[in-house]
Amino acid sequence: MINVAIVHSVAKIGGAERVSQMLLSNINPECFKFYLVCPKDGPLKEWANENNISFSMLPLTQPSISNPLVTIKQAIKWKNWLQKNSIHIVHTADPYCTRAISIAAKLAGVKLLSHYHFPFSFEQLSWLLKRLPKPYVSVFCSEDLKQDVGRHLAKITPKMRLETIHNGVDVERFMPTQRLKRDSIDIGIVANLQERKGHDDFLDMAYILSKKHKDLHFHIIGGDILEEPREVYLKAKANDLGLTGITTFHGQVPDVLSRIDALDIVVCASHQEAFPIAILEAMAMQKAIVSTDINGIPEAIEHDKTGLLVPAYSPEKLAEAIELLLGNPKKCEQLALAARENVVEQFNKFVFISKFENLYMDVYQANKYRL
Repeated sequence: MINVAIVHSVAKIGGAERVSQMLLSNINPECFKFYLVCPKDGPLKEWANENNISFSMLPLTQPSISNPLVTIKQAIKWKNWLQKNSIHIVHTADPYCTRAISIAAKLAGVKLLSHYHFPFSFEQLSWLLKRLPKPYVSVFCSEDLKQDVGRHLAKITPKMRLETIHNGVDVERFMPTQRLKRDSIDIGIVANLQERKGHDDFLDMAYILSKKHKDLHFHIIGGDILEEPREVYLKAKANDLGLTGITTFHGQVPDVLSRIDALDIVVCASHQEAFPIAILEAMAMQKAIVSTDINGIPEAIEHDKTGLLVPAYSPEKLAEAIELLLGNPKKCEQLALAARENVVEQFNKFVFISKFENLYMDVYQANKYRL
């Protein structure tokens, strides 16, 4: 039995957490035992309890030479927890988690797997990895992300193993359903409210479209998961644009399936991304998708075949693409069908789980922990 601890910085449920939920729910229980760790209580803990997954709350304070007592106490606490539960691999959801527990993992002889879900600069990575034990392997959710971050890592720790494992989706759970005829056409964005997710552009796009169409309703699905308060600002902007009556802010929701199901068109307006799980979920549910053409997104969406891609920072182009779909229902249906077929073939959960099982086995069987 291989014991794996998955560590998250927050206990709210966003894209990275949904990726971990898939691992925890579907990986072979005869070979792997999972432990979920967060520094705080929240919906992720509730989900873990409902699914009989061990959940622990442990601190993730960043090591600091200016606060050595806190750093030492945390390292000892984590080391004791890792040894008590006979953990073989710590799978961190981001490099900040990795940095916080790297000393303890080294002391306990536990291998670290650092999972990247978004880009980092050379300066950020230099700070994150400076003078601390390095992960055994770094995993990226898109090839573009591996190339981007990998070129920085090559300068900092050239011997680190790098792997790409695209996010996957449960295509049997995220299934297309028969939409009931409604008075409105529903267009939505599914993303936490970070600035890089492009909600400003989404609202500007909504304003452009609302001038020509009176039957549209816009949905913003996601909240301030990373404690960057923008909901008040975005609601004020929607009000200033005269969109309040046709825009619904759903906040952070524990299960996005029903929200995506209620949409006719899904929009990704991000300025910076890796390989968003929300796009895969929308593809699996056979939704027409309009997305910015950035980073790893073209690895999932082929323009004019499985969705429409437009330049980032361009509400006008987003609006033009949606206008195209609104005026051509047949094309809208063709793109949605092709999107479902593509995700079933390439990004279903079985492909994703198999790759992680193989990687866990490789890490477990490795003889040395690399600094």
